[in-house]
Amino acid sequence: MPGNSKITTGLNDRPKSASIAQSGPGIPDDSGSPIEAGDRQIERTKEKLTESPRKKLKREVQERIEASQKGSE
Repeated sequence: MPGNSKITTGLNDRPKSASIAQSGPGIPDDSGSPIEAGDRQIERTKEKLTESPRKKLKREVQERIEASQKGSE
């Protein structure tokens, strides 16, 4: 079968027709462990995702000012 010939003979050898990563059909292999997040972290993330561009810019400028005053930038 020419369509199923191998790409390489190394450690990651597979047929050309095989899918890569989790792009294939079926249930994905979610072998990673779930992320634990506290209430405060969830709230901070929500704030970051929903803040206005103006508020975001002001926050970033303030963070840079504080960092330069501390000598970390």
